[in-house]
Amino acid sequence: MKKLLLSVLLALSALASEYVLAINWYPSVCKVHHYKTCKKPLPFWQNHLTLHGLWPKKQYCNVPIRWKLLDKRGYWNHIDLKLPPQLQALLLQYMPGSAVGLHNHEWVKHGSCYSHDPQKYFLDAISLVKKINDSPVLSFIHEHRGHRIQTYKIRKIFDGTYFSGAGKRVKFICRKGYLTEIRINLKGRITPKTPLSSLLQRARKTGMGCSRGFIAR
Repeated sequence: MKKLLLSVLLALSALASEYVLAINWYPSVCKVHHYKTCKKPLPFWQNHLTLHGLWPKKQYCNVPIRWKLLDKRGYWNHIDLKLPPQLQALLLQYMPGSAVGLHNHEWVKHGSCYSHDPQKYFLDAISLVKKINDSPVLSFIHEHRGHRIQTYKIRKIFDGTYFSGAGKRVKFICRKGYLTEIRINLKGRITPKTPLSSLLQRARKTGMGCSRGFIAR
């Protein structure tokens, strides 16, 4: 009964919830960081935008104290989050950091405030990344590999793809001159079938972040 009540409350709160979808351009990430996953990157990571995380406003919701402590100390692989093999494989494709336990961190800190079910959290997040990868945003990234771009042009792609002003919900993160991350404000109930335009329409506007960034090959 308690689980049912929690599920209902989470579903109702999700109707008006705000999130940030953080996605990476991994070739740029690997120009800045020396992650283990950069030594032998999968072809998918080199040609698609990948998942960093889906962040509700709240953090660490009803997680075991031990997991919270392990997360804060960076011992992500010691967090015993059990996921089906099929989902683990999907995460490895869409979230490079899952190879070193990033998914455990993202669930404990963020996903626990999204749903009581880790599978729903990750599948919904992946569905959002798929929508971006299927849009002209990824085409723009590919067309400008090896070049420094003005990030407002990506905002214009969002405007043209979804609606005028959609780009104002998008922020850019650059490290050492490289465009490494795009953060997209969303609001509403997220499901694999939810149109991205409706989630953007309700979301708050955000600052530009970095105005220029190099898109690594």
